[in-house]
Amino acid sequence: MKQLIRMIAALCLFVTLLVLRELPAVIPAHYDFAGNVTRYGSKYELLILPVVLLLLSFGSRFLLLHFHRKAEQAESDKERQAAEANAKVLGIVIFPQTLILSCIQGVLLYNTVLALRGESFLGTLAGDKLLTILFGALLVLVGNVLPKCKRNGLVGFRLSWTRYNDITWQKSNRFAGIMLVAAGIFGIVSTAFSPKGYGMLLLAVYTMAAIVISIVRAWQVYRAEKARERDRG
Repeated sequence: MKQLIRMIAALCLFVTLLVLRELPAVIPAHYDFAGNVTRYGSKYELLILPVVLLLLSFGSRFLLLHFHRKAEQAESDKERQAAEANAKVLGIVIFPQTLILSCIQGVLLYNTVLALRGESFLGTLAGDKLLTILFGALLVLVGNVLPKCKRNGLVGFRLSWTRYNDITWQKSNRFAGIMLVAAGIFGIVSTAFSPKGYGMLLLAVYTMAAIVISIVRAWQVYRAEKARERDRG
């Protein structure tokens, strides 16, 4: 599975490099929610996502080694189980994440080629829906993973108050996971009924709302836990 993930990431980069050979130096680099070009830039900006994807594929290997090492060196069963759980979560999420991000890169490449011809795939209803569904699926994936993460400093919904103790971590990550799943589902469902250009806009609104509400909820959990400890002490 690890080799397959790196192969997909490498293939994404290879295809991007092939496409870049046929593109002019300056290309459409940014689009509004309706798929209209709002900025032109260097064609090499298209390398950002494939390079990040390749780094993630290799970085995940080191993260897995880190969690496995922590499990082996754990001084208690609780620490060992937490490290093993985080390694398992990372192993589950990296493959679908790689596929989704590779598909997003494919959509961006296709749209860039069309944009140079005066057309726009993202400006069509089908393009808007496809990109919204891909990003919505990514949110659902991340949201399903968050509640499975154990308290650590590398993966999960990490804020100073979510990491206060195991209770604040579990409650905050579970709530944030639910909110991200809801944002992704609402975005995917909304794109079926929204007019062209509104699918990604609505998903962005849902995502921002989910993040803000999750941060507020995490702070409330932290304050409640602090108060409970004071009362107990």
